[in-house]
Amino acid sequence: MKNFVIALALGAIVAFAQADKVVASINGKPVTAKDLEEFSKGLPAQFQQFYQQDKEGFLKQYAVLMKFSKLAEEAKVDQAAPYKQRLEFTRLQILSQAYVEDYRNKIVVADPELAAFYDKNKDNYTQAKLQVILVNYSATPAKEGEKPKLAEADAQKKAEGLVKQIRGGADFKKIVAESSDDAASKAKGGDFGTIRRSDQIPDELKKAIFALKSGEVSDPVKQPNGFYIFKVAEYTAQPMEEVKPMLTSQLRDQKFQEWLKTTQDTADAKVEDPAFFGKAPAAPAPKP
Repeated sequence: MKNFVIALALGAIVAFAQADKVVASINGKPVTAKDLEEFSKGLPAQFQQFYQQDKEGFLKQYAVLMKFSKLAEEAKVDQAAPYKQRLEFTRLQILSQAYVEDYRNKIVVADPELAAFYDKNKDNYTQAKLQVILVNYSATPAKEGEKPKLAEADAQKKAEGLVKQIRGGADFKKIVAESSDDAASKAKGGDFGTIRRSDQIPDELKKAIFALKSGEVSDPVKQPNGFYIFKVAEYTAQPMEEVKPMLTSQLRDQKFQEWLKTTQDTADAKVEDPAFFGKAPAAPAPKP
């Protein structure tokens, strides 16, 4: 154990020494590995990638930029229009973006807040355990040896008839075995799995499914491949722990958007000379 600790300590010392090692120079000024690493990490993604792929090329480009920027300062280009204004605008942009990003990253969401948000939006985490029947249709006739294909009108009529049978007391699984064209769910007695309100499925399907009560059967729902008949076996709510990462992200985003709007709305800008901004001056108030 003692040897292991010593090895870790030596490894840390070596890593620190390598980071502090002078690996190049720019205009005679020494540059360490740490200097380059830290500088590159703060740059946009494409420049970070450039650094990782070609460190020497990055160093040369860095040197060129340093050279031109020094020449610009010596010539006082940074104090002349329009470059002075561009520099100030860029500074404002970068500082604003940095502050907004930093604020968002530091937003804390406490567990009591998550619990309250979960309870308030519980419907969004409702999931339906489904059973399904599919009646296919096709605009093209079946080829020789294929199962006959129904036209759209015939498929709709068949699906409506199946719904009538089920609502009249026919066994759903029996109808599945006899009439469903969805092979995957048919092999499981019609079980289709669980659908959540947040799932990326067509709105008309989501609307039809979540309009049902447990045990109810939907009217046929038309889709490009056929007519679906849904039965909700049961509704359950996803446990809070299961959706905690999504809850945290949503609540953090909500807090961020509220802060962003408040901050933007309180930025003070008043028009003192309407004519300058192309607006007619306000009419004087009528005399009493």
